[in-house]
Amino acid sequence: MQVLQKSGISHQEFALPAEEELEIDGGLRRQLGVTPSVFEGCRAPFQNMEPGAIYHVTDCFYLHYLFFLLPGTPRCMAIGPFLTMRPLDRQIFETAEQYELSPARIHLLEEFYSSLPQIADNSPFYAMVYCLCEALYGPRVEVRSISLDDALSSTALSSAPEDIDLPTVMRRLENRYRLEDELLQAVADGNRTRLHQLLHGPDINMAVEPRLADPVRNIKNYCIVLNTALRKAAQYGGVHPIYLDDLSRTFAARIEQLPTTTDAQKLISEMSDEYCLLVQRYSAIGCSLPVQTAMLYVRQHLAEPLNLRTIAAVLNCNPSYFSARFKKETSQTLTAFILQERIRLAANLLLTTRLQIQTVAQHCGFLDVNYFSRIFHQTMGCSPTEYRKTGRSLHVS
Repeated sequence: MQVLQKSGISHQEFALPAEEELEIDGGLRRQLGVTPSVFEGCRAPFQNMEPGAIYHVTDCFYLHYLFFLLPGTPRCMAIGPFLTMRPLDRQIFETAEQYELSPARIHLLEEFYSSLPQIADNSPFYAMVYCLCEALYGPRVEVRSISLDDALSSTALSSAPEDIDLPTVMRRLENRYRLEDELLQAVADGNRTRLHQLLHGPDINMAVEPRLADPVRNIKNYCIVLNTALRKAAQYGGVHPIYLDDLSRTFAARIEQLPTTTDAQKLISEMSDEYCLLVQRYSAIGCSLPVQTAMLYVRQHLAEPLNLRTIAAVLNCNPSYFSARFKKETSQTLTAFILQERIRLAANLLLTTRLQIQTVAQHCGFLDVNYFSRIFHQTMGCSPTEYRKTGRSLHVS
């Protein structure tokens, strides 16, 4: 089931006959105030499930589910809900009219759709499920489609929706959006002090709005959206996408592996801080394309001989002209920048690897380990060995 987790697709296992009430739809109908549940609608198929059959169920809210028996046990696997395509606005409003949903509940339905994965009819996901069932039951796997005839309870529908205090709702949303804007602005500015104030402030918990019954899936969905927003904030802060892509993909994979909401909260802080650090280290706001290219080239070739002439040759420009341009745009010489990046890499390798000091020096473009140690001490205030022992955080101006 790790594939399902990485795909963001909900799944759960339950015993048959299932007597307890299961929220297979992620709590949607409960939040909308309608009955019966999907579980009730599927009672008849559940009573007659056959080994080797995959039951593909769709309901009136355009949600899809897959059910199949687990071999040798009286248990059933439920996969979903998911969408094959997002319903059109017209379809959402028609469904709302048919089931007498209030405008507030229409908004809830739209928000719910935005949190679900979309799986096209030709997606490899289906092949994966079929292969799984073939491995469990052999090659004769049969798909049976079931469309639930949802006659929603008039008793539930006639109950009056809860009163909505519109001013309170407006203030809550305004505060949440303001907090998110301030978080993204702090990242774009590379302002870690302000970022940490926001992350540890009293309002941070309101950022994650409960939209699904599963709290872990709910916060995972929020982390996915936040990862994208933070990436764009760092880009607006002047960080080239080449630095953002690897970090974004790494966090995307870690999000789907989150086991608890506590771990997710920790990851939110870590993501925000890491993107903010990227802005501090790699922001090139105000720098021309040649200067940005030179900075990128230096960071990718720190182990090689680097000087003004080699880099000017890469850029196909006059060394004297480029030297003056680099100093004007970055307020430091190219030589100073190269040394800064080499020491930055060395500090990182000292803290994150067990490489020998001489090997670290070579990776950072220092052929003489004694010269490396002397320059490192001048920059960091301690020797490479002392730096590694103290485990100090990286602070390279």
